[in-house]
Amino acid sequence: MTQTPSAKPQKKRDPRLTMLLDGLKRIFIHNWPTKLLALLLAIILWGGLITQDPTLTREKHFSSVSVSVSGEESVKRNGFIVTSDLTSLLGDVSLTADVPQMQYANAKATNYNVRIDLSRISAAGKQEIRILSTNSSTYGTVSSIQPSTVTIDVEEYITRFRIPVSVQTVGSAPEGYYAGAATLDPPTVTISGPKSMVDKIVRAEVVLELNNLPQREGTIRKALAYTLLDENNNAIESDLLEVTSESVLLDSVIVEQTMYAMKTLELSQTGLIQGTPKEGYEIKKISMTPENITVAGWSSEMAEIDALFTDATIDVSGLSDSVKQRVRLSSVPELKYVSATYVNVTIEIGPVLKSKSFTNLPIQIEGLEAGYNASMSRVNASVMITAPQNWLNALQSRDIRLVCDASGLAPGTYSLPVLCRIDADEDEEISVEVVPGNVSVTITVE
Repeated sequence: MTQTPSAKPQKKRDPRLTMLLDGLKRIFIHNWPTKLLALLLAIILWGGLITQDPTLTREKHFSSVSVSVSGEESVKRNGFIVTSDLTSLLGDVSLTADVPQMQYANAKATNYNVRIDLSRISAAGKQEIRILSTNSSTYGTVSSIQPSTVTIDVEEYITRFRIPVSVQTVGSAPEGYYAGAATLDPPTVTISGPKSMVDKIVRAEVVLELNNLPQREGTIRKALAYTLLDENNNAIESDLLEVTSESVLLDSVIVEQTMYAMKTLELSQTGLIQGTPKEGYEIKKISMTPENITVAGWSSEMAEIDALFTDATIDVSGLSDSVKQRVRLSSVPELKYVSATYVNVTIEIGPVLKSKSFTNLPIQIEGLEAGYNASMSRVNASVMITAPQNWLNALQSRDIRLVCDASGLAPGTYSLPVLCRIDADEDEEISVEVVPGNVSVTITVE
């Protein structure tokens, strides 16, 4: 006889649970506003959880990143300097970072301290330097930098001391004033920088425009920019060069210029000549070139100075010829400037001239044609001769002839000049005055 299995007994549901489930079922099936609110709350809760999780990141790209440079002073202390234009080389750097979701909007390139460090440079030439960055616990990690390295030029860094400073003056001082020698503070400078540049520098120069100075006595101080020059006067300019004095950086040099009043003085001949010329000779003329000297100094100190004197004498003892000599002027402490310190002196020496009268000297007729006779209104005359003393002392009446020249004259009466002829040294410079200067001469046929 076959037996059928008995039915499994069913568990009886708790009436209270049944009521709760039925209630929720009715709410979700029939209450749509509540369902939408629940969905919105779920999304908000999910978003909050996402942003609070640091392991959830998004990639963010930054372009034209500012790159800081460190170690510049350290590399100089090591004896090197970067000569490349880092601003240009680092002008197009980009960065990519994995940024936590909660900081994505706030993240900036500066949060990652993008930089290069020059302190490890230890040789001159081309050096490849890595571009560094720092990860941030707040703003995430850097995944890439482009370019990741930069190639720079490095030179030896040297320092030269006691480079002279000079001043170039242009233009002229205001009228009536003299600009003395300018003084510089400092007179020398120290220059540091790339060896290829520093080795070429021979001096620093400032330009002082005299025409811009005030028209007055006194000392003027000006701060003037300098120019670094090589031996060919070419300017050497670079931001890599440092000019210092006593460890203080310089961008200018102090120029001190003193202005003095000007005055024109005559040259005095007092004390210039010593001795006397040879007997029968004398000093005819003394000339000095230049005739006047321009001087400068404080006007109050020059008020009593009206002439300059020579520092030496010229000895003319026994001389019979003129003499030329260059003579130094005496120094005058009150004068800050003189236009000439030497003068050329010319002393003209010549014979002493004397005058002597010869009276009642006969007058002769010469050049009369044959067959003619001549008669004169006067047969004698007087002569006044001015000539060198020594020569004149030796002159006698017999050395003098007075004549009237009748050459080529026909019969008649003529007023003829009385000519004086001296039978002596014709090289002497003499002057003659005959009294009377003319006589009446009558020519007749024999």
